[in-house]
Parts: sequence; C-alpha cells; structure tokens
Amino acid sequence: MNIESFHTVLIKHLDLMQNKDIIPFLQTISEQEDISVIMPNGRLISGYKDVAEFNKDWFADSDWSLSYQIIKEECTDEMGYAVVEIEYKDVDQNGNPYDKIYYLTLIFKKNNEKWLLVHDQNTFT
Repeated sequence: MNIESFHTVLIKHLDLMQNKDIIPFLQTISEQEDISVIMPNGRLISGYKDVAEFNKDWFADSDWSLSYQIIKEECTDEMGYAVVEIEYKDVDQNGNPYDKIYYLTLIFKKNNEKWLLVHDQNTFT
C-alpha cells in the first residue's frame, strides 16, 4: 500500500480548498466526531456533519478566492500540523471587494495509514 506523505496530503487539502472542489476535499477530513473548525470570530464548528455542511456552503459561494503560503509544517508518525498564511479575497454584502490576510493552522492525524484533518483554526492578523 502506497501511503501519501503528510506534505502531499497537506498540499492536496489546500489546493482542493483553493479550487473549491468539495467532494475530494471532504475525503481529506476526518469523518469522526472529533473534527473541529474554529472561525476567526471564535465560532466553533464541530463534528463531521457540521464541518462538511459549512464547507459545502462556503465552496458554493463563487465570490471568494484565496492563495496560500505554508509558513511551517511538522509531523510525527501519527500527527502533523501546518501554519499557513492565507490571502483571502471576497466581496461584502454591498458588493465591495475586500482582502484579508489570516493564518490557518491545520492538524492532521494518521488514521488507518491515511492523513485526515482533525482541526482547523483560523486567525486574522
């Protein structure tokens, strides 16, 4: 069995997010109830169902785009994490464009020889 490296899965996850490719994106996140996302405003989204629903809605919005740069990544045999700088572009409720820079911290856990996202933390700069 060919196991993808943590780095390969990290890049895949980020590229799928950037391309709003929801079905394969959801295959990179844990289906366990321990998955969590913390939004920049502190809102906690937890459990696969709620995290998947949030991402489906977000990916369906055609107004936003993002680019990323990996700042740091480390992994052990069982867990890996990355700090990623995100440049996010969107439009507000009035149709005015805006840009934000924020940090995204991603934690992946190896489960049955597959790296899956278990935590996603968003922090505005």
